[in-house]
Amino acid sequence: MWNEPWVWWLAFGFGLLMVEMLTGTLFFLCLAPAALATAVVAWLVADPYVQWVCFASGGAVALAVWKHMRRKVKPSPNDAASSLNNRTRHLVGRQSVLVEPVTNGQGRVNIDDSWWQVNCAEDLPAGTHVRVTGVHEMILTIEKIA
Repeated sequence: MWNEPWVWWLAFGFGLLMVEMLTGTLFFLCLAPAALATAVVAWLVADPYVQWVCFASGGAVALAVWKHMRRKVKPSPNDAASSLNNRTRHLVGRQSVLVEPVTNGQGRVNIDDSWWQVNCAEDLPAGTHVRVTGVHEMILTIEKIA
């Protein structure tokens, strides 16, 4: 039974499905149907070149379809889950007192027992009351509270 090429393609397809279950990337989920379709082709045609062309073209088509479908589905910024695991988003609007001065537009602030790097349009001395107005990656933008 293991002498037949279609059995190897079938095992390869199921192996790709198992790798997909471990990684969760959806990449191997695109290649697995190509391998399974190649198993059907290998059952009908014994030529290995035809089988590899079938696998390569099926994989390329599946990856192109996946890329096209992935581009269409974009999460809404107003989605309820968009703020999950986004700690910095909750800092916007928070107020704090500068423990260290802001020099050359950069400094650090302590909010909720964490030190955050900050950018500010003006230099501010230590002890100034500030408000977080924005977040870019892990750097907070602050302004002086009047």
